[in-house]
Amino acid sequence: MRASVRTAFKDFSAKFEGVVHWMYLDVKGLVTTGIGNLIDPVEQALVVPWQKEDGSAASEDEIRAEWQAVKDNAELATAGFRAAEKVTSLRITDDAVEELVLKRLEANVASLKRDLPGFSDWPADAQLGILSMAWAMGAGFHHAWPKFSAAIHSADWAAAAENCLISTEGNAGVHPRNEANVKLFGNADAVAKTSADPDTLYHPGSPPAA
Repeated sequence: MRASVRTAFKDFSAKFEGVVHWMYLDVKGLVTTGIGNLIDPVEQALVVPWQKEDGSAASEDEIRAEWQAVKDNAELATAGFRAAEKVTSLRITDDAVEELVLKRLEANVASLKRDLPGFSDWPADAQLGILSMAWAMGAGFHHAWPKFSAAIHSADWAAAAENCLISTEGNAGVHPRNEANVKLFGNADAVAKTSADPDTLYHPGSPPAA
């Protein structure tokens, strides 16, 4: 992963997911926190450093109880993450959010590098594009996307831009991510066709013209 991608990833993702310090339900009814970090099943929540209102560490029983209360409140899945703030008391710090994001980011990178040997050589914009998609759908998503998979295996970034749209059915909030991903792969195409620096992340702007 290029350094520019690692540096930008947290703030890039926060634009689409928000930065949430409590448990909430995503649109699929899965318990989530941080910047779209799944903590479902509950065992994934138990390793997160939850704090009570007085700043002391929450116990396992307290974490389980709050997790279950959120999980059982199906209305939260359509109410948006801010609704869960009013019915929860446990919180995580900004440092904990960043640790969650970086841990999952590194795991996604490792998975993508195993499947895609050329990943490390891709332009920064292409790396961020697929990492954005992996954040939304899981690092192995491309196995079920034949046209997109063919495009990235051949470093055809124009084709990747044409075939990277995530379904918005039941999740209209993915529109901005789709727009960003199309832009990212379009940038990568421009980088590949010019002498632009592949280490530079040009998004949200564009690479210099040849």
